[in-house]
Amino acid sequence: MSLVKVWDKEIKGKVYAVGDIHGCYNLLMTKLTEIGFDFENDLLVAVGDLVDRGVQNLECVDLLDQDWFTSICGNHEDLCIGGLDNDAFKRCHLANGGEWFYDLNHNIQCEIALKFSRLPTALEVNHNGRKYGFVHGHIEQNNWDEFKQSLLSDDPLNEAHSHAMWRRDRVDLDNDKYTHVSGVDAVIMGHTVMQKPMKRDNCHYIDTGAVHWGTMTILDLAKI
Repeated sequence: MSLVKVWDKEIKGKVYAVGDIHGCYNLLMTKLTEIGFDFENDLLVAVGDLVDRGVQNLECVDLLDQDWFTSICGNHEDLCIGGLDNDAFKRCHLANGGEWFYDLNHNIQCEIALKFSRLPTALEVNHNGRKYGFVHGHIEQNNWDEFKQSLLSDDPLNEAHSHAMWRRDRVDLDNDKYTHVSGVDAVIMGHTVMQKPMKRDNCHYIDTGAVHWGTMTILDLAKI
């Protein structure tokens, strides 16, 4: 797994971020049509959790083959990877909308897990003079470069990867440990379901429950 990726392809149009899709492919395409997404020039970055709970999971996996789409790894992608050979992961996955994955042919499961294993934990996109960071669930440090270094640590006990995908501590507005994340203009996250997008300092949480309420958030990063 490439834990940190810096986007290195030309972006001719706009950059958008989408909250957790969770198998809601038709809803995604409807929303993209509504905002006038330019499939030839724009880039859509997903904050992870492309699959599970919804019914169009294979269609969402195939999004990773599109030039206009990219994603970071979410905890549900992590469950697909781990569920192939770890019973604890599999049980957790089955309890959280992963039944579809285990109904597939084993070879297809392996192909999907391989795709997911190539997704970064953190993605950095530089566009029009601004730097955007993407993490699924949590950023522990208050500095983007320190956070990236924590992911790249060779310490065998390093838990930065799982913390980034699974924890939610920064969402707590009363926890004064977390402040503005320096070294980046904005950090975009999902994982924690919100009634509406929430901003804490320069961190934006955009999982608004697509699979629960049909309210999928697509954020134009030029407007934040």
